Amino acid sequence: MYTYETRVGYSRTDRSGKVPVYEIMNLMQDGSTFQSEDLGAGMKTEKRGWFLLAYEIHLLQPIKLGQRIVVGTAPTDFKGLYGTRQFFIKDLEGNYLAKANTMWTLMDLEARCPVRITEEDIKCFEPEKLFDMGPVQRKVKLSPEKEQKDSFKVLNTYIDSNGHMNNADYMRVAEEVIPEGFQWNRLQINYRKEVMVGETMISFIHKEEDGYGISFENEAGEVLTVIKLSNLE
Repeated sequence: MYTYETRVGYSRTDRSGKVPVYEIMNLMQDGSTFQSEDLGAGMKTEKRGWFLLAYEIHLLQPIKLGQRIVVGTAPTDFKGLYGTRQFFIKDLEGNYLAKANTMWTLMDLEARCPVRITEEDIKCFEPEKLFDMGPVQRKVKLSPEKEQKDSFKVLNTYIDSNGHMNNADYMRVAEEVIPEGFQWNRLQINYRKEVMVGETMISFIHKEEDGYGISFENEAGEVLTVIKLSNLE
């Protein structure tokens, strides 16, 4: 397991003084990046990089301005083309503020296709299960009925070092179309097709029995990302 301690700065918070979900994702992403860098694995090796496929986040308590927190992460399994990893954010008393399960694949950055994970790729990682949360869902299904919302062009500032829109920025954009007043604490995301700078994304809202869904499509009608917002039982 890898952990780092930090304090919530003003730039991490929204107008309510709390950390929004996309910044929670950034905090978690920093944890996995720090671990890889400290182990000498780095984010990219030999023109290959880890791409996030699916996320499930449980929001257990608000994270607030000035709060001192501990972010932790560990890979849990590697098999074939896929790896799984868990994340948490705790306060200094050890209370969970957020938990997450994720699924990743190792990509050839030139061919833009998955490659099989080798022993060399993972030799410095020790898989460890941090908590029980159930497997992350690779395919989240939304109701077919949907309402079109906003469209936008992907900006340079959304692009990360892998050359595509960063995973947290999808949630940053999605928060603009969440129905006002809807309260939720469970987030599921599937990343289906990477998005490059200058592409147009069209957002849709789906009414689900247990919450809301948000999907992003390109101008050709291909589904790029699926997001489901609901509440923990």
